[in-house]
Amino acid sequence: MQTFIRLAICRLMVYPILLVIHNAFRWLVLSSLLATLGSSYSGWLWPRSYRPFDQTIRIVATSIVHTQLLIGFYLYFISPLIRYYWRFKPDASQSPEFRFFSIIHINLMFTAVIVVTIGSSLAKRKATAQGKFRTTAIYFTIGLVLILIAVPWPFSPLASRGWFRAF
Repeated sequence: MQTFIRLAICRLMVYPILLVIHNAFRWLVLSSLLATLGSSYSGWLWPRSYRPFDQTIRIVATSIVHTQLLIGFYLYFISPLIRYYWRFKPDASQSPEFRFFSIIHINLMFTAVIVVTIGSSLAKRKATAQGKFRTTAIYFTIGLVLILIAVPWPFSPLASRGWFRAF
């Protein structure tokens, strides 16, 4: 019983900290994707060679997106909001916020990460610089759009959160 109580206390202490990290990491995800897209579109529209820098920012952006997903999965499984939704699903489904975080947010983000990962993997295998830039630009744009839809922005009608989250 003591182990269970310790685990529950640990979850309660870790959850708000991870929420702050997850929120701060959002900005890193967005900036890394925008940097990769800037590089990709410039290389695609104004043909140039594919430099090691282009490959590095593609890999870094993909890694940052994966890290954010792992943090998000952990939060999903320890979240009291999610636990409440699945326990009282018929009643909780009436609330757009519960529905957003329990179903929409996680599914769109997971799909976005899959799209970014596929795009990164396909771009790596392209033979020409134009092919690498085009593939990265297309897949990362789709991933970014999905992410922007799934973020709980302060102006979102489904679930709004502040620009920055603090404890």
